[in-house]
Amino acid sequence: MKVFKNGVVDPDQPVYLGIDQSYSGFAITAYQDGNHYTEVYKSEKHGIDRLKDIQVHVMNWLYQFSKIEDVAMEGYAFGSQMANMLGELGGMVKLTLLDFGIYPLIVPPTSLKKYVTGKGTGVPKNQMLLYVYKKWGEEFLDDNAADSYALARLVAGAHTLGYEVEVYDKLQNPKFRER
Repeated sequence: MKVFKNGVVDPDQPVYLGIDQSYSGFAITAYQDGNHYTEVYKSEKHGIDRLKDIQVHVMNWLYQFSKIEDVAMEGYAFGSQMANMLGELGGMVKLTLLDFGIYPLIVPPTSLKKYVTGKGTGVPKNQMLLYVYKKWGEEFLDDNAADSYALARLVAGAHTLGYEVEVYDKLQNPKFRER
């Protein structure tokens, strides 16, 4: 497991979560008052055992916080070669969140890229690491971690630039809220 953090996240205070669900590295960030704690988890299991293993990991995360204000998770990249498997993983995460009474904000990959870079297309996934560092000064060695961090910042309403506000406002449309 890879861990990235900046400051202390108090589990007894309200927190925002960003989730980048991926089989190659399932990333979750807890963001609170400018501080964050990010983990990237890679299950060694396969098939349905892998789904269950990741579900247990997500549940352990959710149980550690007394007040989760909101959660954002990255939407699906429809051109993915693993679309069926990623759909199963995303569905499992959504059902797990629902068990905790949480309806996540679903952020399309292009919207996340625009929130971070100012442009929604033409930015390779691995370039998000550089943009997150330039924008917020946070260094990640894993693109899933960088994405989960950006998702947590987005759902926390941490926006000041015009294109950030534009993305945030667009995502307030109920079609982006899983209900």
